[in-house]
Amino acid sequence: MVRPILRSLLLPCALIAALNGATQEVDSLRRELRMAAHDTSFARAAYYLARAHFRLGNPDSVAHFAKSGLQRLENDQTTDPRVGFWRVQLWRIRGMGWYTASRFDSSIVAFQQMYRFAEQQRIIKDMAAALSYQGFALRQVEDRSGAMDMVLKAIYLLQELPPGPDLANCYHELGVLYGDQHQLDSSIHWHTKAGDLYEAQGDVHHLVNNLVNLGEGLFKARRWREADSVQRLAGRLLPRIEDPSQYVRWVVGETRMMLRLGEGARAIHMLDSAITLAQGMDEFNAVYHLRSLRSLVDANAGRMTDAFIDQALAMDAYVTDMDLEKVRATEKARATFAHEKTMALARAEADKQRSQKWAAFAIGVLGVLLALVWYRSYRAKSRANQALHQAQAELVRSEKQREAELVRTRIARDIHDDIGATLTKIALLSGVASQRSHDAAEAGRSFTRISEHAKHVSRALCDVVWAVDPQQDTHQGMLDHVRDLSQRLLGDNGIHHELDLRALRTEAQMEPALKRDLHLVLNECFNNILKYAHAKSVRVKMELRTDTFELRVDDDGVGFDPEQARGRGNGLANMPARMRQHGGSLTITSAPGKGTALHAHGPLK
Repeated sequence: MVRPILRSLLLPCALIAALNGATQEVDSLRRELRMAAHDTSFARAAYYLARAHFRLGNPDSVAHFAKSGLQRLENDQTTDPRVGFWRVQLWRIRGMGWYTASRFDSSIVAFQQMYRFAEQQRIIKDMAAALSYQGFALRQVEDRSGAMDMVLKAIYLLQELPPGPDLANCYHELGVLYGDQHQLDSSIHWHTKAGDLYEAQGDVHHLVNNLVNLGEGLFKARRWREADSVQRLAGRLLPRIEDPSQYVRWVVGETRMMLRLGEGARAIHMLDSAITLAQGMDEFNAVYHLRSLRSLVDANAGRMTDAFIDQALAMDAYVTDMDLEKVRATEKARATFAHEKTMALARAEADKQRSQKWAAFAIGVLGVLLALVWYRSYRAKSRANQALHQAQAELVRSEKQREAELVRTRIARDIHDDIGATLTKIALLSGVASQRSHDAAEAGRSFTRISEHAKHVSRALCDVVWAVDPQQDTHQGMLDHVRDLSQRLLGDNGIHHELDLRALRTEAQMEPALKRDLHLVLNECFNNILKYAHAKSVRVKMELRTDTFELRVDDDGVGFDPEQARGRGNGLANMPARMRQHGGSLTITSAPGKGTALHAHGPLK
């Protein structure tokens, strides 16, 4: 395998050479465009010029030249099939330009036009491509049902043709869509079919991308042996594509595999090279995941100071990614919607004044004209009101998204502070152990406490990943977290536990603040069971209904007198207070020798 650092140094040289070649191509195509004598030759030159700018990353120039070619063909009423063909290609490149500029609504419109003209020409391949492109754009705006519908329609058309890259891309997209919905078996199935086609076509670049996604799905499904096999195959193919972003994604999967096998020390050099590449590409989200994995490797190797430093750097990368990029995007969206609202009100006022003038004129001329003007005024007001409502709705959505991101940041920072305090304890205990190495009993007690704190750090890191992942803000994500938390705090400590976890709407969203407080209540409850209850069996029930939730935790421990326990600590008082903040309630029932029962319920916002 080519060394990652050498690959990162060679990539800019190759990129500069490619840009020089593309610039020369643009100059040649500009001359061809000026000399074009016919509509079709002009459209052809405009298409290739737009495509050259697409490779250079200039979406505005792509849109400009695609529009010029389409305008030249607009009034061409001939039956020449070349006219229809170039219309299809110009709409295709225009949509791709908007897509790379993240203007997904405009790209969807362009791909719809591409489909219309391809359908007129009965070009099956281009019809299917237009449908699949619409599916890709719809997924970006989080319309997953619409995206899946488009991709399935594209696959239906492509089945009339020999298998090609478009069909492989559709299979891959289905795998991604099912993965987003946590339907891992379906995701693995479609990624496998896509990989077979990519391999048969010799498309190594897409094959590696598909293998990385497939490996991630197999890992989440806990099919370890298959995930390891796919990971190794992707690693063998990586040197053939020279793609830093794919290398970074591959390192994440490779490190998880090594950690599972207890070989984390081997991953240090790969993690360092991947972190360097991700930082060079300003991929702060990737830096966050890589630093978090490096922290786990350090913790497993007993390098607690390094683990603390890596975790701090991971949180810095996360905050940079969210606070700089997402907050800027939110503020930009807020400004855009405010501007659109102002323009909509101005247009509505102008239309209203224009309609009133026409009405005054029409009263003296003819009643029919008066009715027509009134109708136009009504239509204008309706459009203005609709635009205003849409702008307000987008502003509300933007504000809710910003609040959710702030809650997730607060959760991550709370857990981060806990990790920092625990790592500090580990560092102090390590110093005590080294100073009392002559006292075997005292050193042994120190190492035992270091091991307990290290396990706490590992559990807290899992909570960080869950807390900051927006995909876990669902009812199913909450239930999965309760299952994982129960296993880590109860099962791993030898306590038998029964789980009764149900949700009526698994994909329904849960408010991040409620999600945080339910986690804290459960964490406090389980810790009390471990410290004081001496329970042998615990039953956990959580039911998430349409608009309410219920939580019960029953243990067979030694119990306690709630009156005598009142005022001895903040935990018993904090849990009911957290539920009251969300309009719910929490009660704790216990007696000496009769176990303890916690019951919480309230509204789901």
